[in-house]
Amino acid sequence: MVKYMEKVPVGTFLIPMLISAVINTISPGFFREIGGVTNALFGGQGNTFIIGMLTFISGIGIDVNSLIKLFKRHGLILLTKFILVVVLSLLYINVFGMDGIFGISALAFVIAMIAVNPSLYISLVEDYGDEMDPAAFGLTALFSIPAFPMLIFGLGGSGNVDWMPIISAIIPMIVGIILGNLDPDFRQLFDNGIALLIPVLGWNIGQSLNLIQGLQAGIFGVLLAVLYYIVNSPIVLLDKKILKNDGIAATSMLSISATSASFTIVLAQAFPELSRYVQEATAQIILAAIITIVLTPIIVTKMTEKQQSSQ
Repeated sequence: MVKYMEKVPVGTFLIPMLISAVINTISPGFFREIGGVTNALFGGQGNTFIIGMLTFISGIGIDVNSLIKLFKRHGLILLTKFILVVVLSLLYINVFGMDGIFGISALAFVIAMIAVNPSLYISLVEDYGDEMDPAAFGLTALFSIPAFPMLIFGLGGSGNVDWMPIISAIIPMIVGIILGNLDPDFRQLFDNGIALLIPVLGWNIGQSLNLIQGLQAGIFGVLLAVLYYIVNSPIVLLDKKILKNDGIAATSMLSISATSASFTIVLAQAFPELSRYVQEATAQIILAAIITIVLTPIIVTKMTEKQQSSQ
């Protein structure tokens, strides 16, 4: 089973996720009904803890002397993405209003465009990236919380911004960096931590996916995925043309987290005027997430093969 999964691009993440999504589609909340330890492990309730652990372990692997190199590439890529998406999102809201255009509301557009799937990112760069790429997991995880979409709607005049979720996402990485640099033995202790957590995270992400609900989004979900690639493609050009890298890290960031679909409810609670868009936006984001989760590994694999063949 493991050997088969390893033959599939990021199979140790994708295959557990897809099996879990099928079970959740057939019987939603099955593991939650069992409860207890079973629910804690298989019910999709541990995503926050697992992401926190991955952020912590990624921080442990960061040599403080390499921080400048990390921020110079990955920090710049994500900062460019953030500025680009904020500008385009505010423009989208001001030009098309909350209703949006082509059936895609401002709620769906903002949440999807700002998203990064840190789980898929870490899976891809573990297989295809260089030694520095996994260290950026903590930075990508900042884009997998509702704080940035809330910031965008806050800037759009819809309310105040809560900075605490952003701070809470950074702290595990900082603690990891401190421990890893105080005592290098911590790196050996947690050496296989990421590889162990990736299949578990894939399974738990699958518990937030309902494949039927995603398919109900139809053409609008597909269009949202297309827009996502178009809007975020400049970070790949930045990585390859300006930073003179292979583009693998930036391309690995081009995926929407399935958990982003739950942000629609969070934002509707903060900004009640968004409530009437929640159902359609949720379905569209789920389908766009499924498309990018499947398509991005194929793109990264093809890029790697092309680069290897040209050497």
